[in-house]
Amino acid sequence: MKKTILASAILLAGAANAAEVYNNDGSSVTVGGSFRGHVAINSTDDVKFEDAGSRFDIQAAKVLGNGLTAIGVAEIKHNDFDLYLNKSYVGLSDDTFGTATLGKQYGLNDDLVYNDFSYEAGVYNEDNATLGSDANNQLKYVKGFGGAQVVVSVMDQDTYALGGTYTVGGLQIGGSYNIANDRAGFDNSTYIVGGQYTIDALTLGAKVIGTEVADEKSNVYGIGAKYAFGQASVYAMYDKLDGDLKAQEGHAIVAGADYAIADGVVAYAEFSSNEAGNADSDEGLLLGGRFYF
Repeated sequence: MKKTILASAILLAGAANAAEVYNNDGSSVTVGGSFRGHVAINSTDDVKFEDAGSRFDIQAAKVLGNGLTAIGVAEIKHNDFDLYLNKSYVGLSDDTFGTATLGKQYGLNDDLVYNDFSYEAGVYNEDNATLGSDANNQLKYVKGFGGAQVVVSVMDQDTYALGGTYTVGGLQIGGSYNIANDRAGFDNSTYIVGGQYTIDALTLGAKVIGTEVADEKSNVYGIGAKYAFGQASVYAMYDKLDGDLKAQEGHAIVAGADYAIADGVVAYAEFSSNEAGNADSDEGLLLGGRFYF
């Protein structure tokens, strides 16, 4: 999960294999990213070979002195046949007062889906556009206190979020609450609470999401587990959807396995089954790989 307490954490998030290409007089630039592809098999006559969100990251920092650092992050992402700017923000990080960033970025909600260990097949189960919890232009403030952090985001004059996380030993818990007043003509709100516990090679995760959009309420309850052995791991997750509308009821099941071929090179297979409302169950198999650089 992404942790963004200090500038160094921000610059390294999701970029374990990134390379520093420039470092001079307190200024540094790091580049990285990942190539992603999969084969999507939904039936014997529905097989697709697709890019799966390959991306390129540029991350920069400038040490200003007295514990203050200026940062900048950009992520260019590929989707179908388009290239677009998925994230782009600048900010200031202070060793004492925390980190403030401004621009297109994800809120804390995205980090709290603790039951989802999948590469692609997992379902967030939240109406991001209506609730303002997708990658949005926002002013975001993060302050760490030992094993805890507080996160505040402001998307516009009517949309904001407050949350935090706490880590002790192998236990990680967190929660976030979003208010989206007058968004899409309604007063909307959402919360997510999640937890994850790791003991040796086993990791267990759970989440609860509750939303209210135009007086219609829905909830999602999710559990998941992952077990690692050597260079491989197996994982599974289950989400239960429950809402005021029939279309909001259903479930999502994912089971998968991955194998680290080499440092930064991973292959995986994921089976998923999703069902919502009166629609037939949507089942599929993904065979994919990622190369992180």
